Amino acid sequence: MATFNTKKILYGSTSLIPAIANRIQEEFRKDGYEVSMDALSSGGYDISITKGGIFKAVLGMKTALKVTLLPYGSNISFEAGVGIWGQQAIPTVISMLFFWPVLITQIWGMVEQSKLDDKALEIAESVICNNVGVASASNSDDSKFCTSCGTKNTATAKFCCGCGRPL
Repeated sequence: MATFNTKKILYGSTSLIPAIANRIQEEFRKDGYEVSMDALSSGGYDISITKGGIFKAVLGMKTALKVTLLPYGSNISFEAGVGIWGQQAIPTVISMLFFWPVLITQIWGMVEQSKLDDKALEIAESVICNNVGVASASNSDDSKFCTSCGTKNTATAKFCCGCGRPL
């Protein structure tokens, strides 16, 4: 069960799923996380991101993020959830009963972890936007701005790479 969960349809080609998965893996590894990826038969990826050892798990500060990228028609289904409940249920109960000062560190850990799914989403969106630009970058000065969200898109883009609305 995930406490922090982000679900979004990304308006990009399903052929970008491996590039998105690799970029998420690369960015989180730079930050010291352990990352494992599993290719799915559907063409998608499951990515597990963890950080922290047994000591941090006991304190409730162990990080656990699961990202799932799946083809969704001609687009990409993105889902990221921070698995705090499963990782921290026992430490939270122990902390509440015996070590209530440790509860403060757990709360801080939860606040920090709540940003991880947003970071993974930003990485995925940047891969899509950068690849849309690469595919049609004949004239880099030509660009369209989305009237809905203001995101800069390439001149040949049919949909906004930020919000997916038609341009």
